[in-house]
This record gives sequence, C-alpha cells and structure tokens, in this order.
Amino acid sequence: MALLDRFRPKWRHSDSDTRMEAVAEITDPATLVEMIVSDPEWFVRHEALSALRDLSPDQEHYARVMRESGDEEIRRKVVKVLTDERELQRAARHDPYRYVRDAATHRIEELRSGIWNPSGS
Repeated sequence: MALLDRFRPKWRHSDSDTRMEAVAEITDPATLVEMIVSDPEWFVRHEALSALRDLSPDQEHYARVMRESGDEEIRRKVVKVLTDERELQRAARHDPYRYVRDAATHRIEELRSGIWNPSGS
C-alpha cells in the first residue's frame, strides 16, 4: 500500500481490489464515469459500468464514456444503453472500432423503429 493511499478516496487507491470494493459504495454517477474512463484495470472499469447502469444516470454520463473511454468493450456496452441519437451518430461515423460503429448503427435503427422503448415501459 502506498503512503498516499491513506489520503485518497478508496476509488483512487493503488490496490485494484480496494477500488473494486469502492465501486459498490459509490452513488455518484460522475465518479463512476471517472473510474470507467481512467482506471487501469479492465475488471474495475467493467464493474464501474455495471454500477453506473444500475443508477440509471442521464445520457450525458454515457456520452462522456463514449467520448473518453479507450476500452472497446465498454464503448460497445454503452452504445446499447444510449438513447441520444446525436451521440450514436457520432459513434456510428467516427468510432475507432468497427464493432462499436456497427453496434451504434444498429442501435439507431432500433430507436427509430421503436423496437426497444428507451423509457423502459
């Protein structure tokens, strides 16, 4: 454990297991987004995304993940919950990963056809 860990919040701890534990305690979507886009461990990032989805945050949090995350799988998962067509269009045209571009295109088609009701009802 690094000396500075005593003064850091748990989600910024040097130990990945401690950061994983912190995810369960976080109720602030912005903090979870920060973990998703910056944590060095893939399993922490994915756990943080799962926690974020459980909070049902507004679309801007997902849009930030799309703009800042370098993790292809995270980006693909976020496309599935995005309802902001502008962000989806951006991903469909410019995402560096073809798999994400294809998923964004498919998501746009879903939203336009009404296959999935974004409000969950």
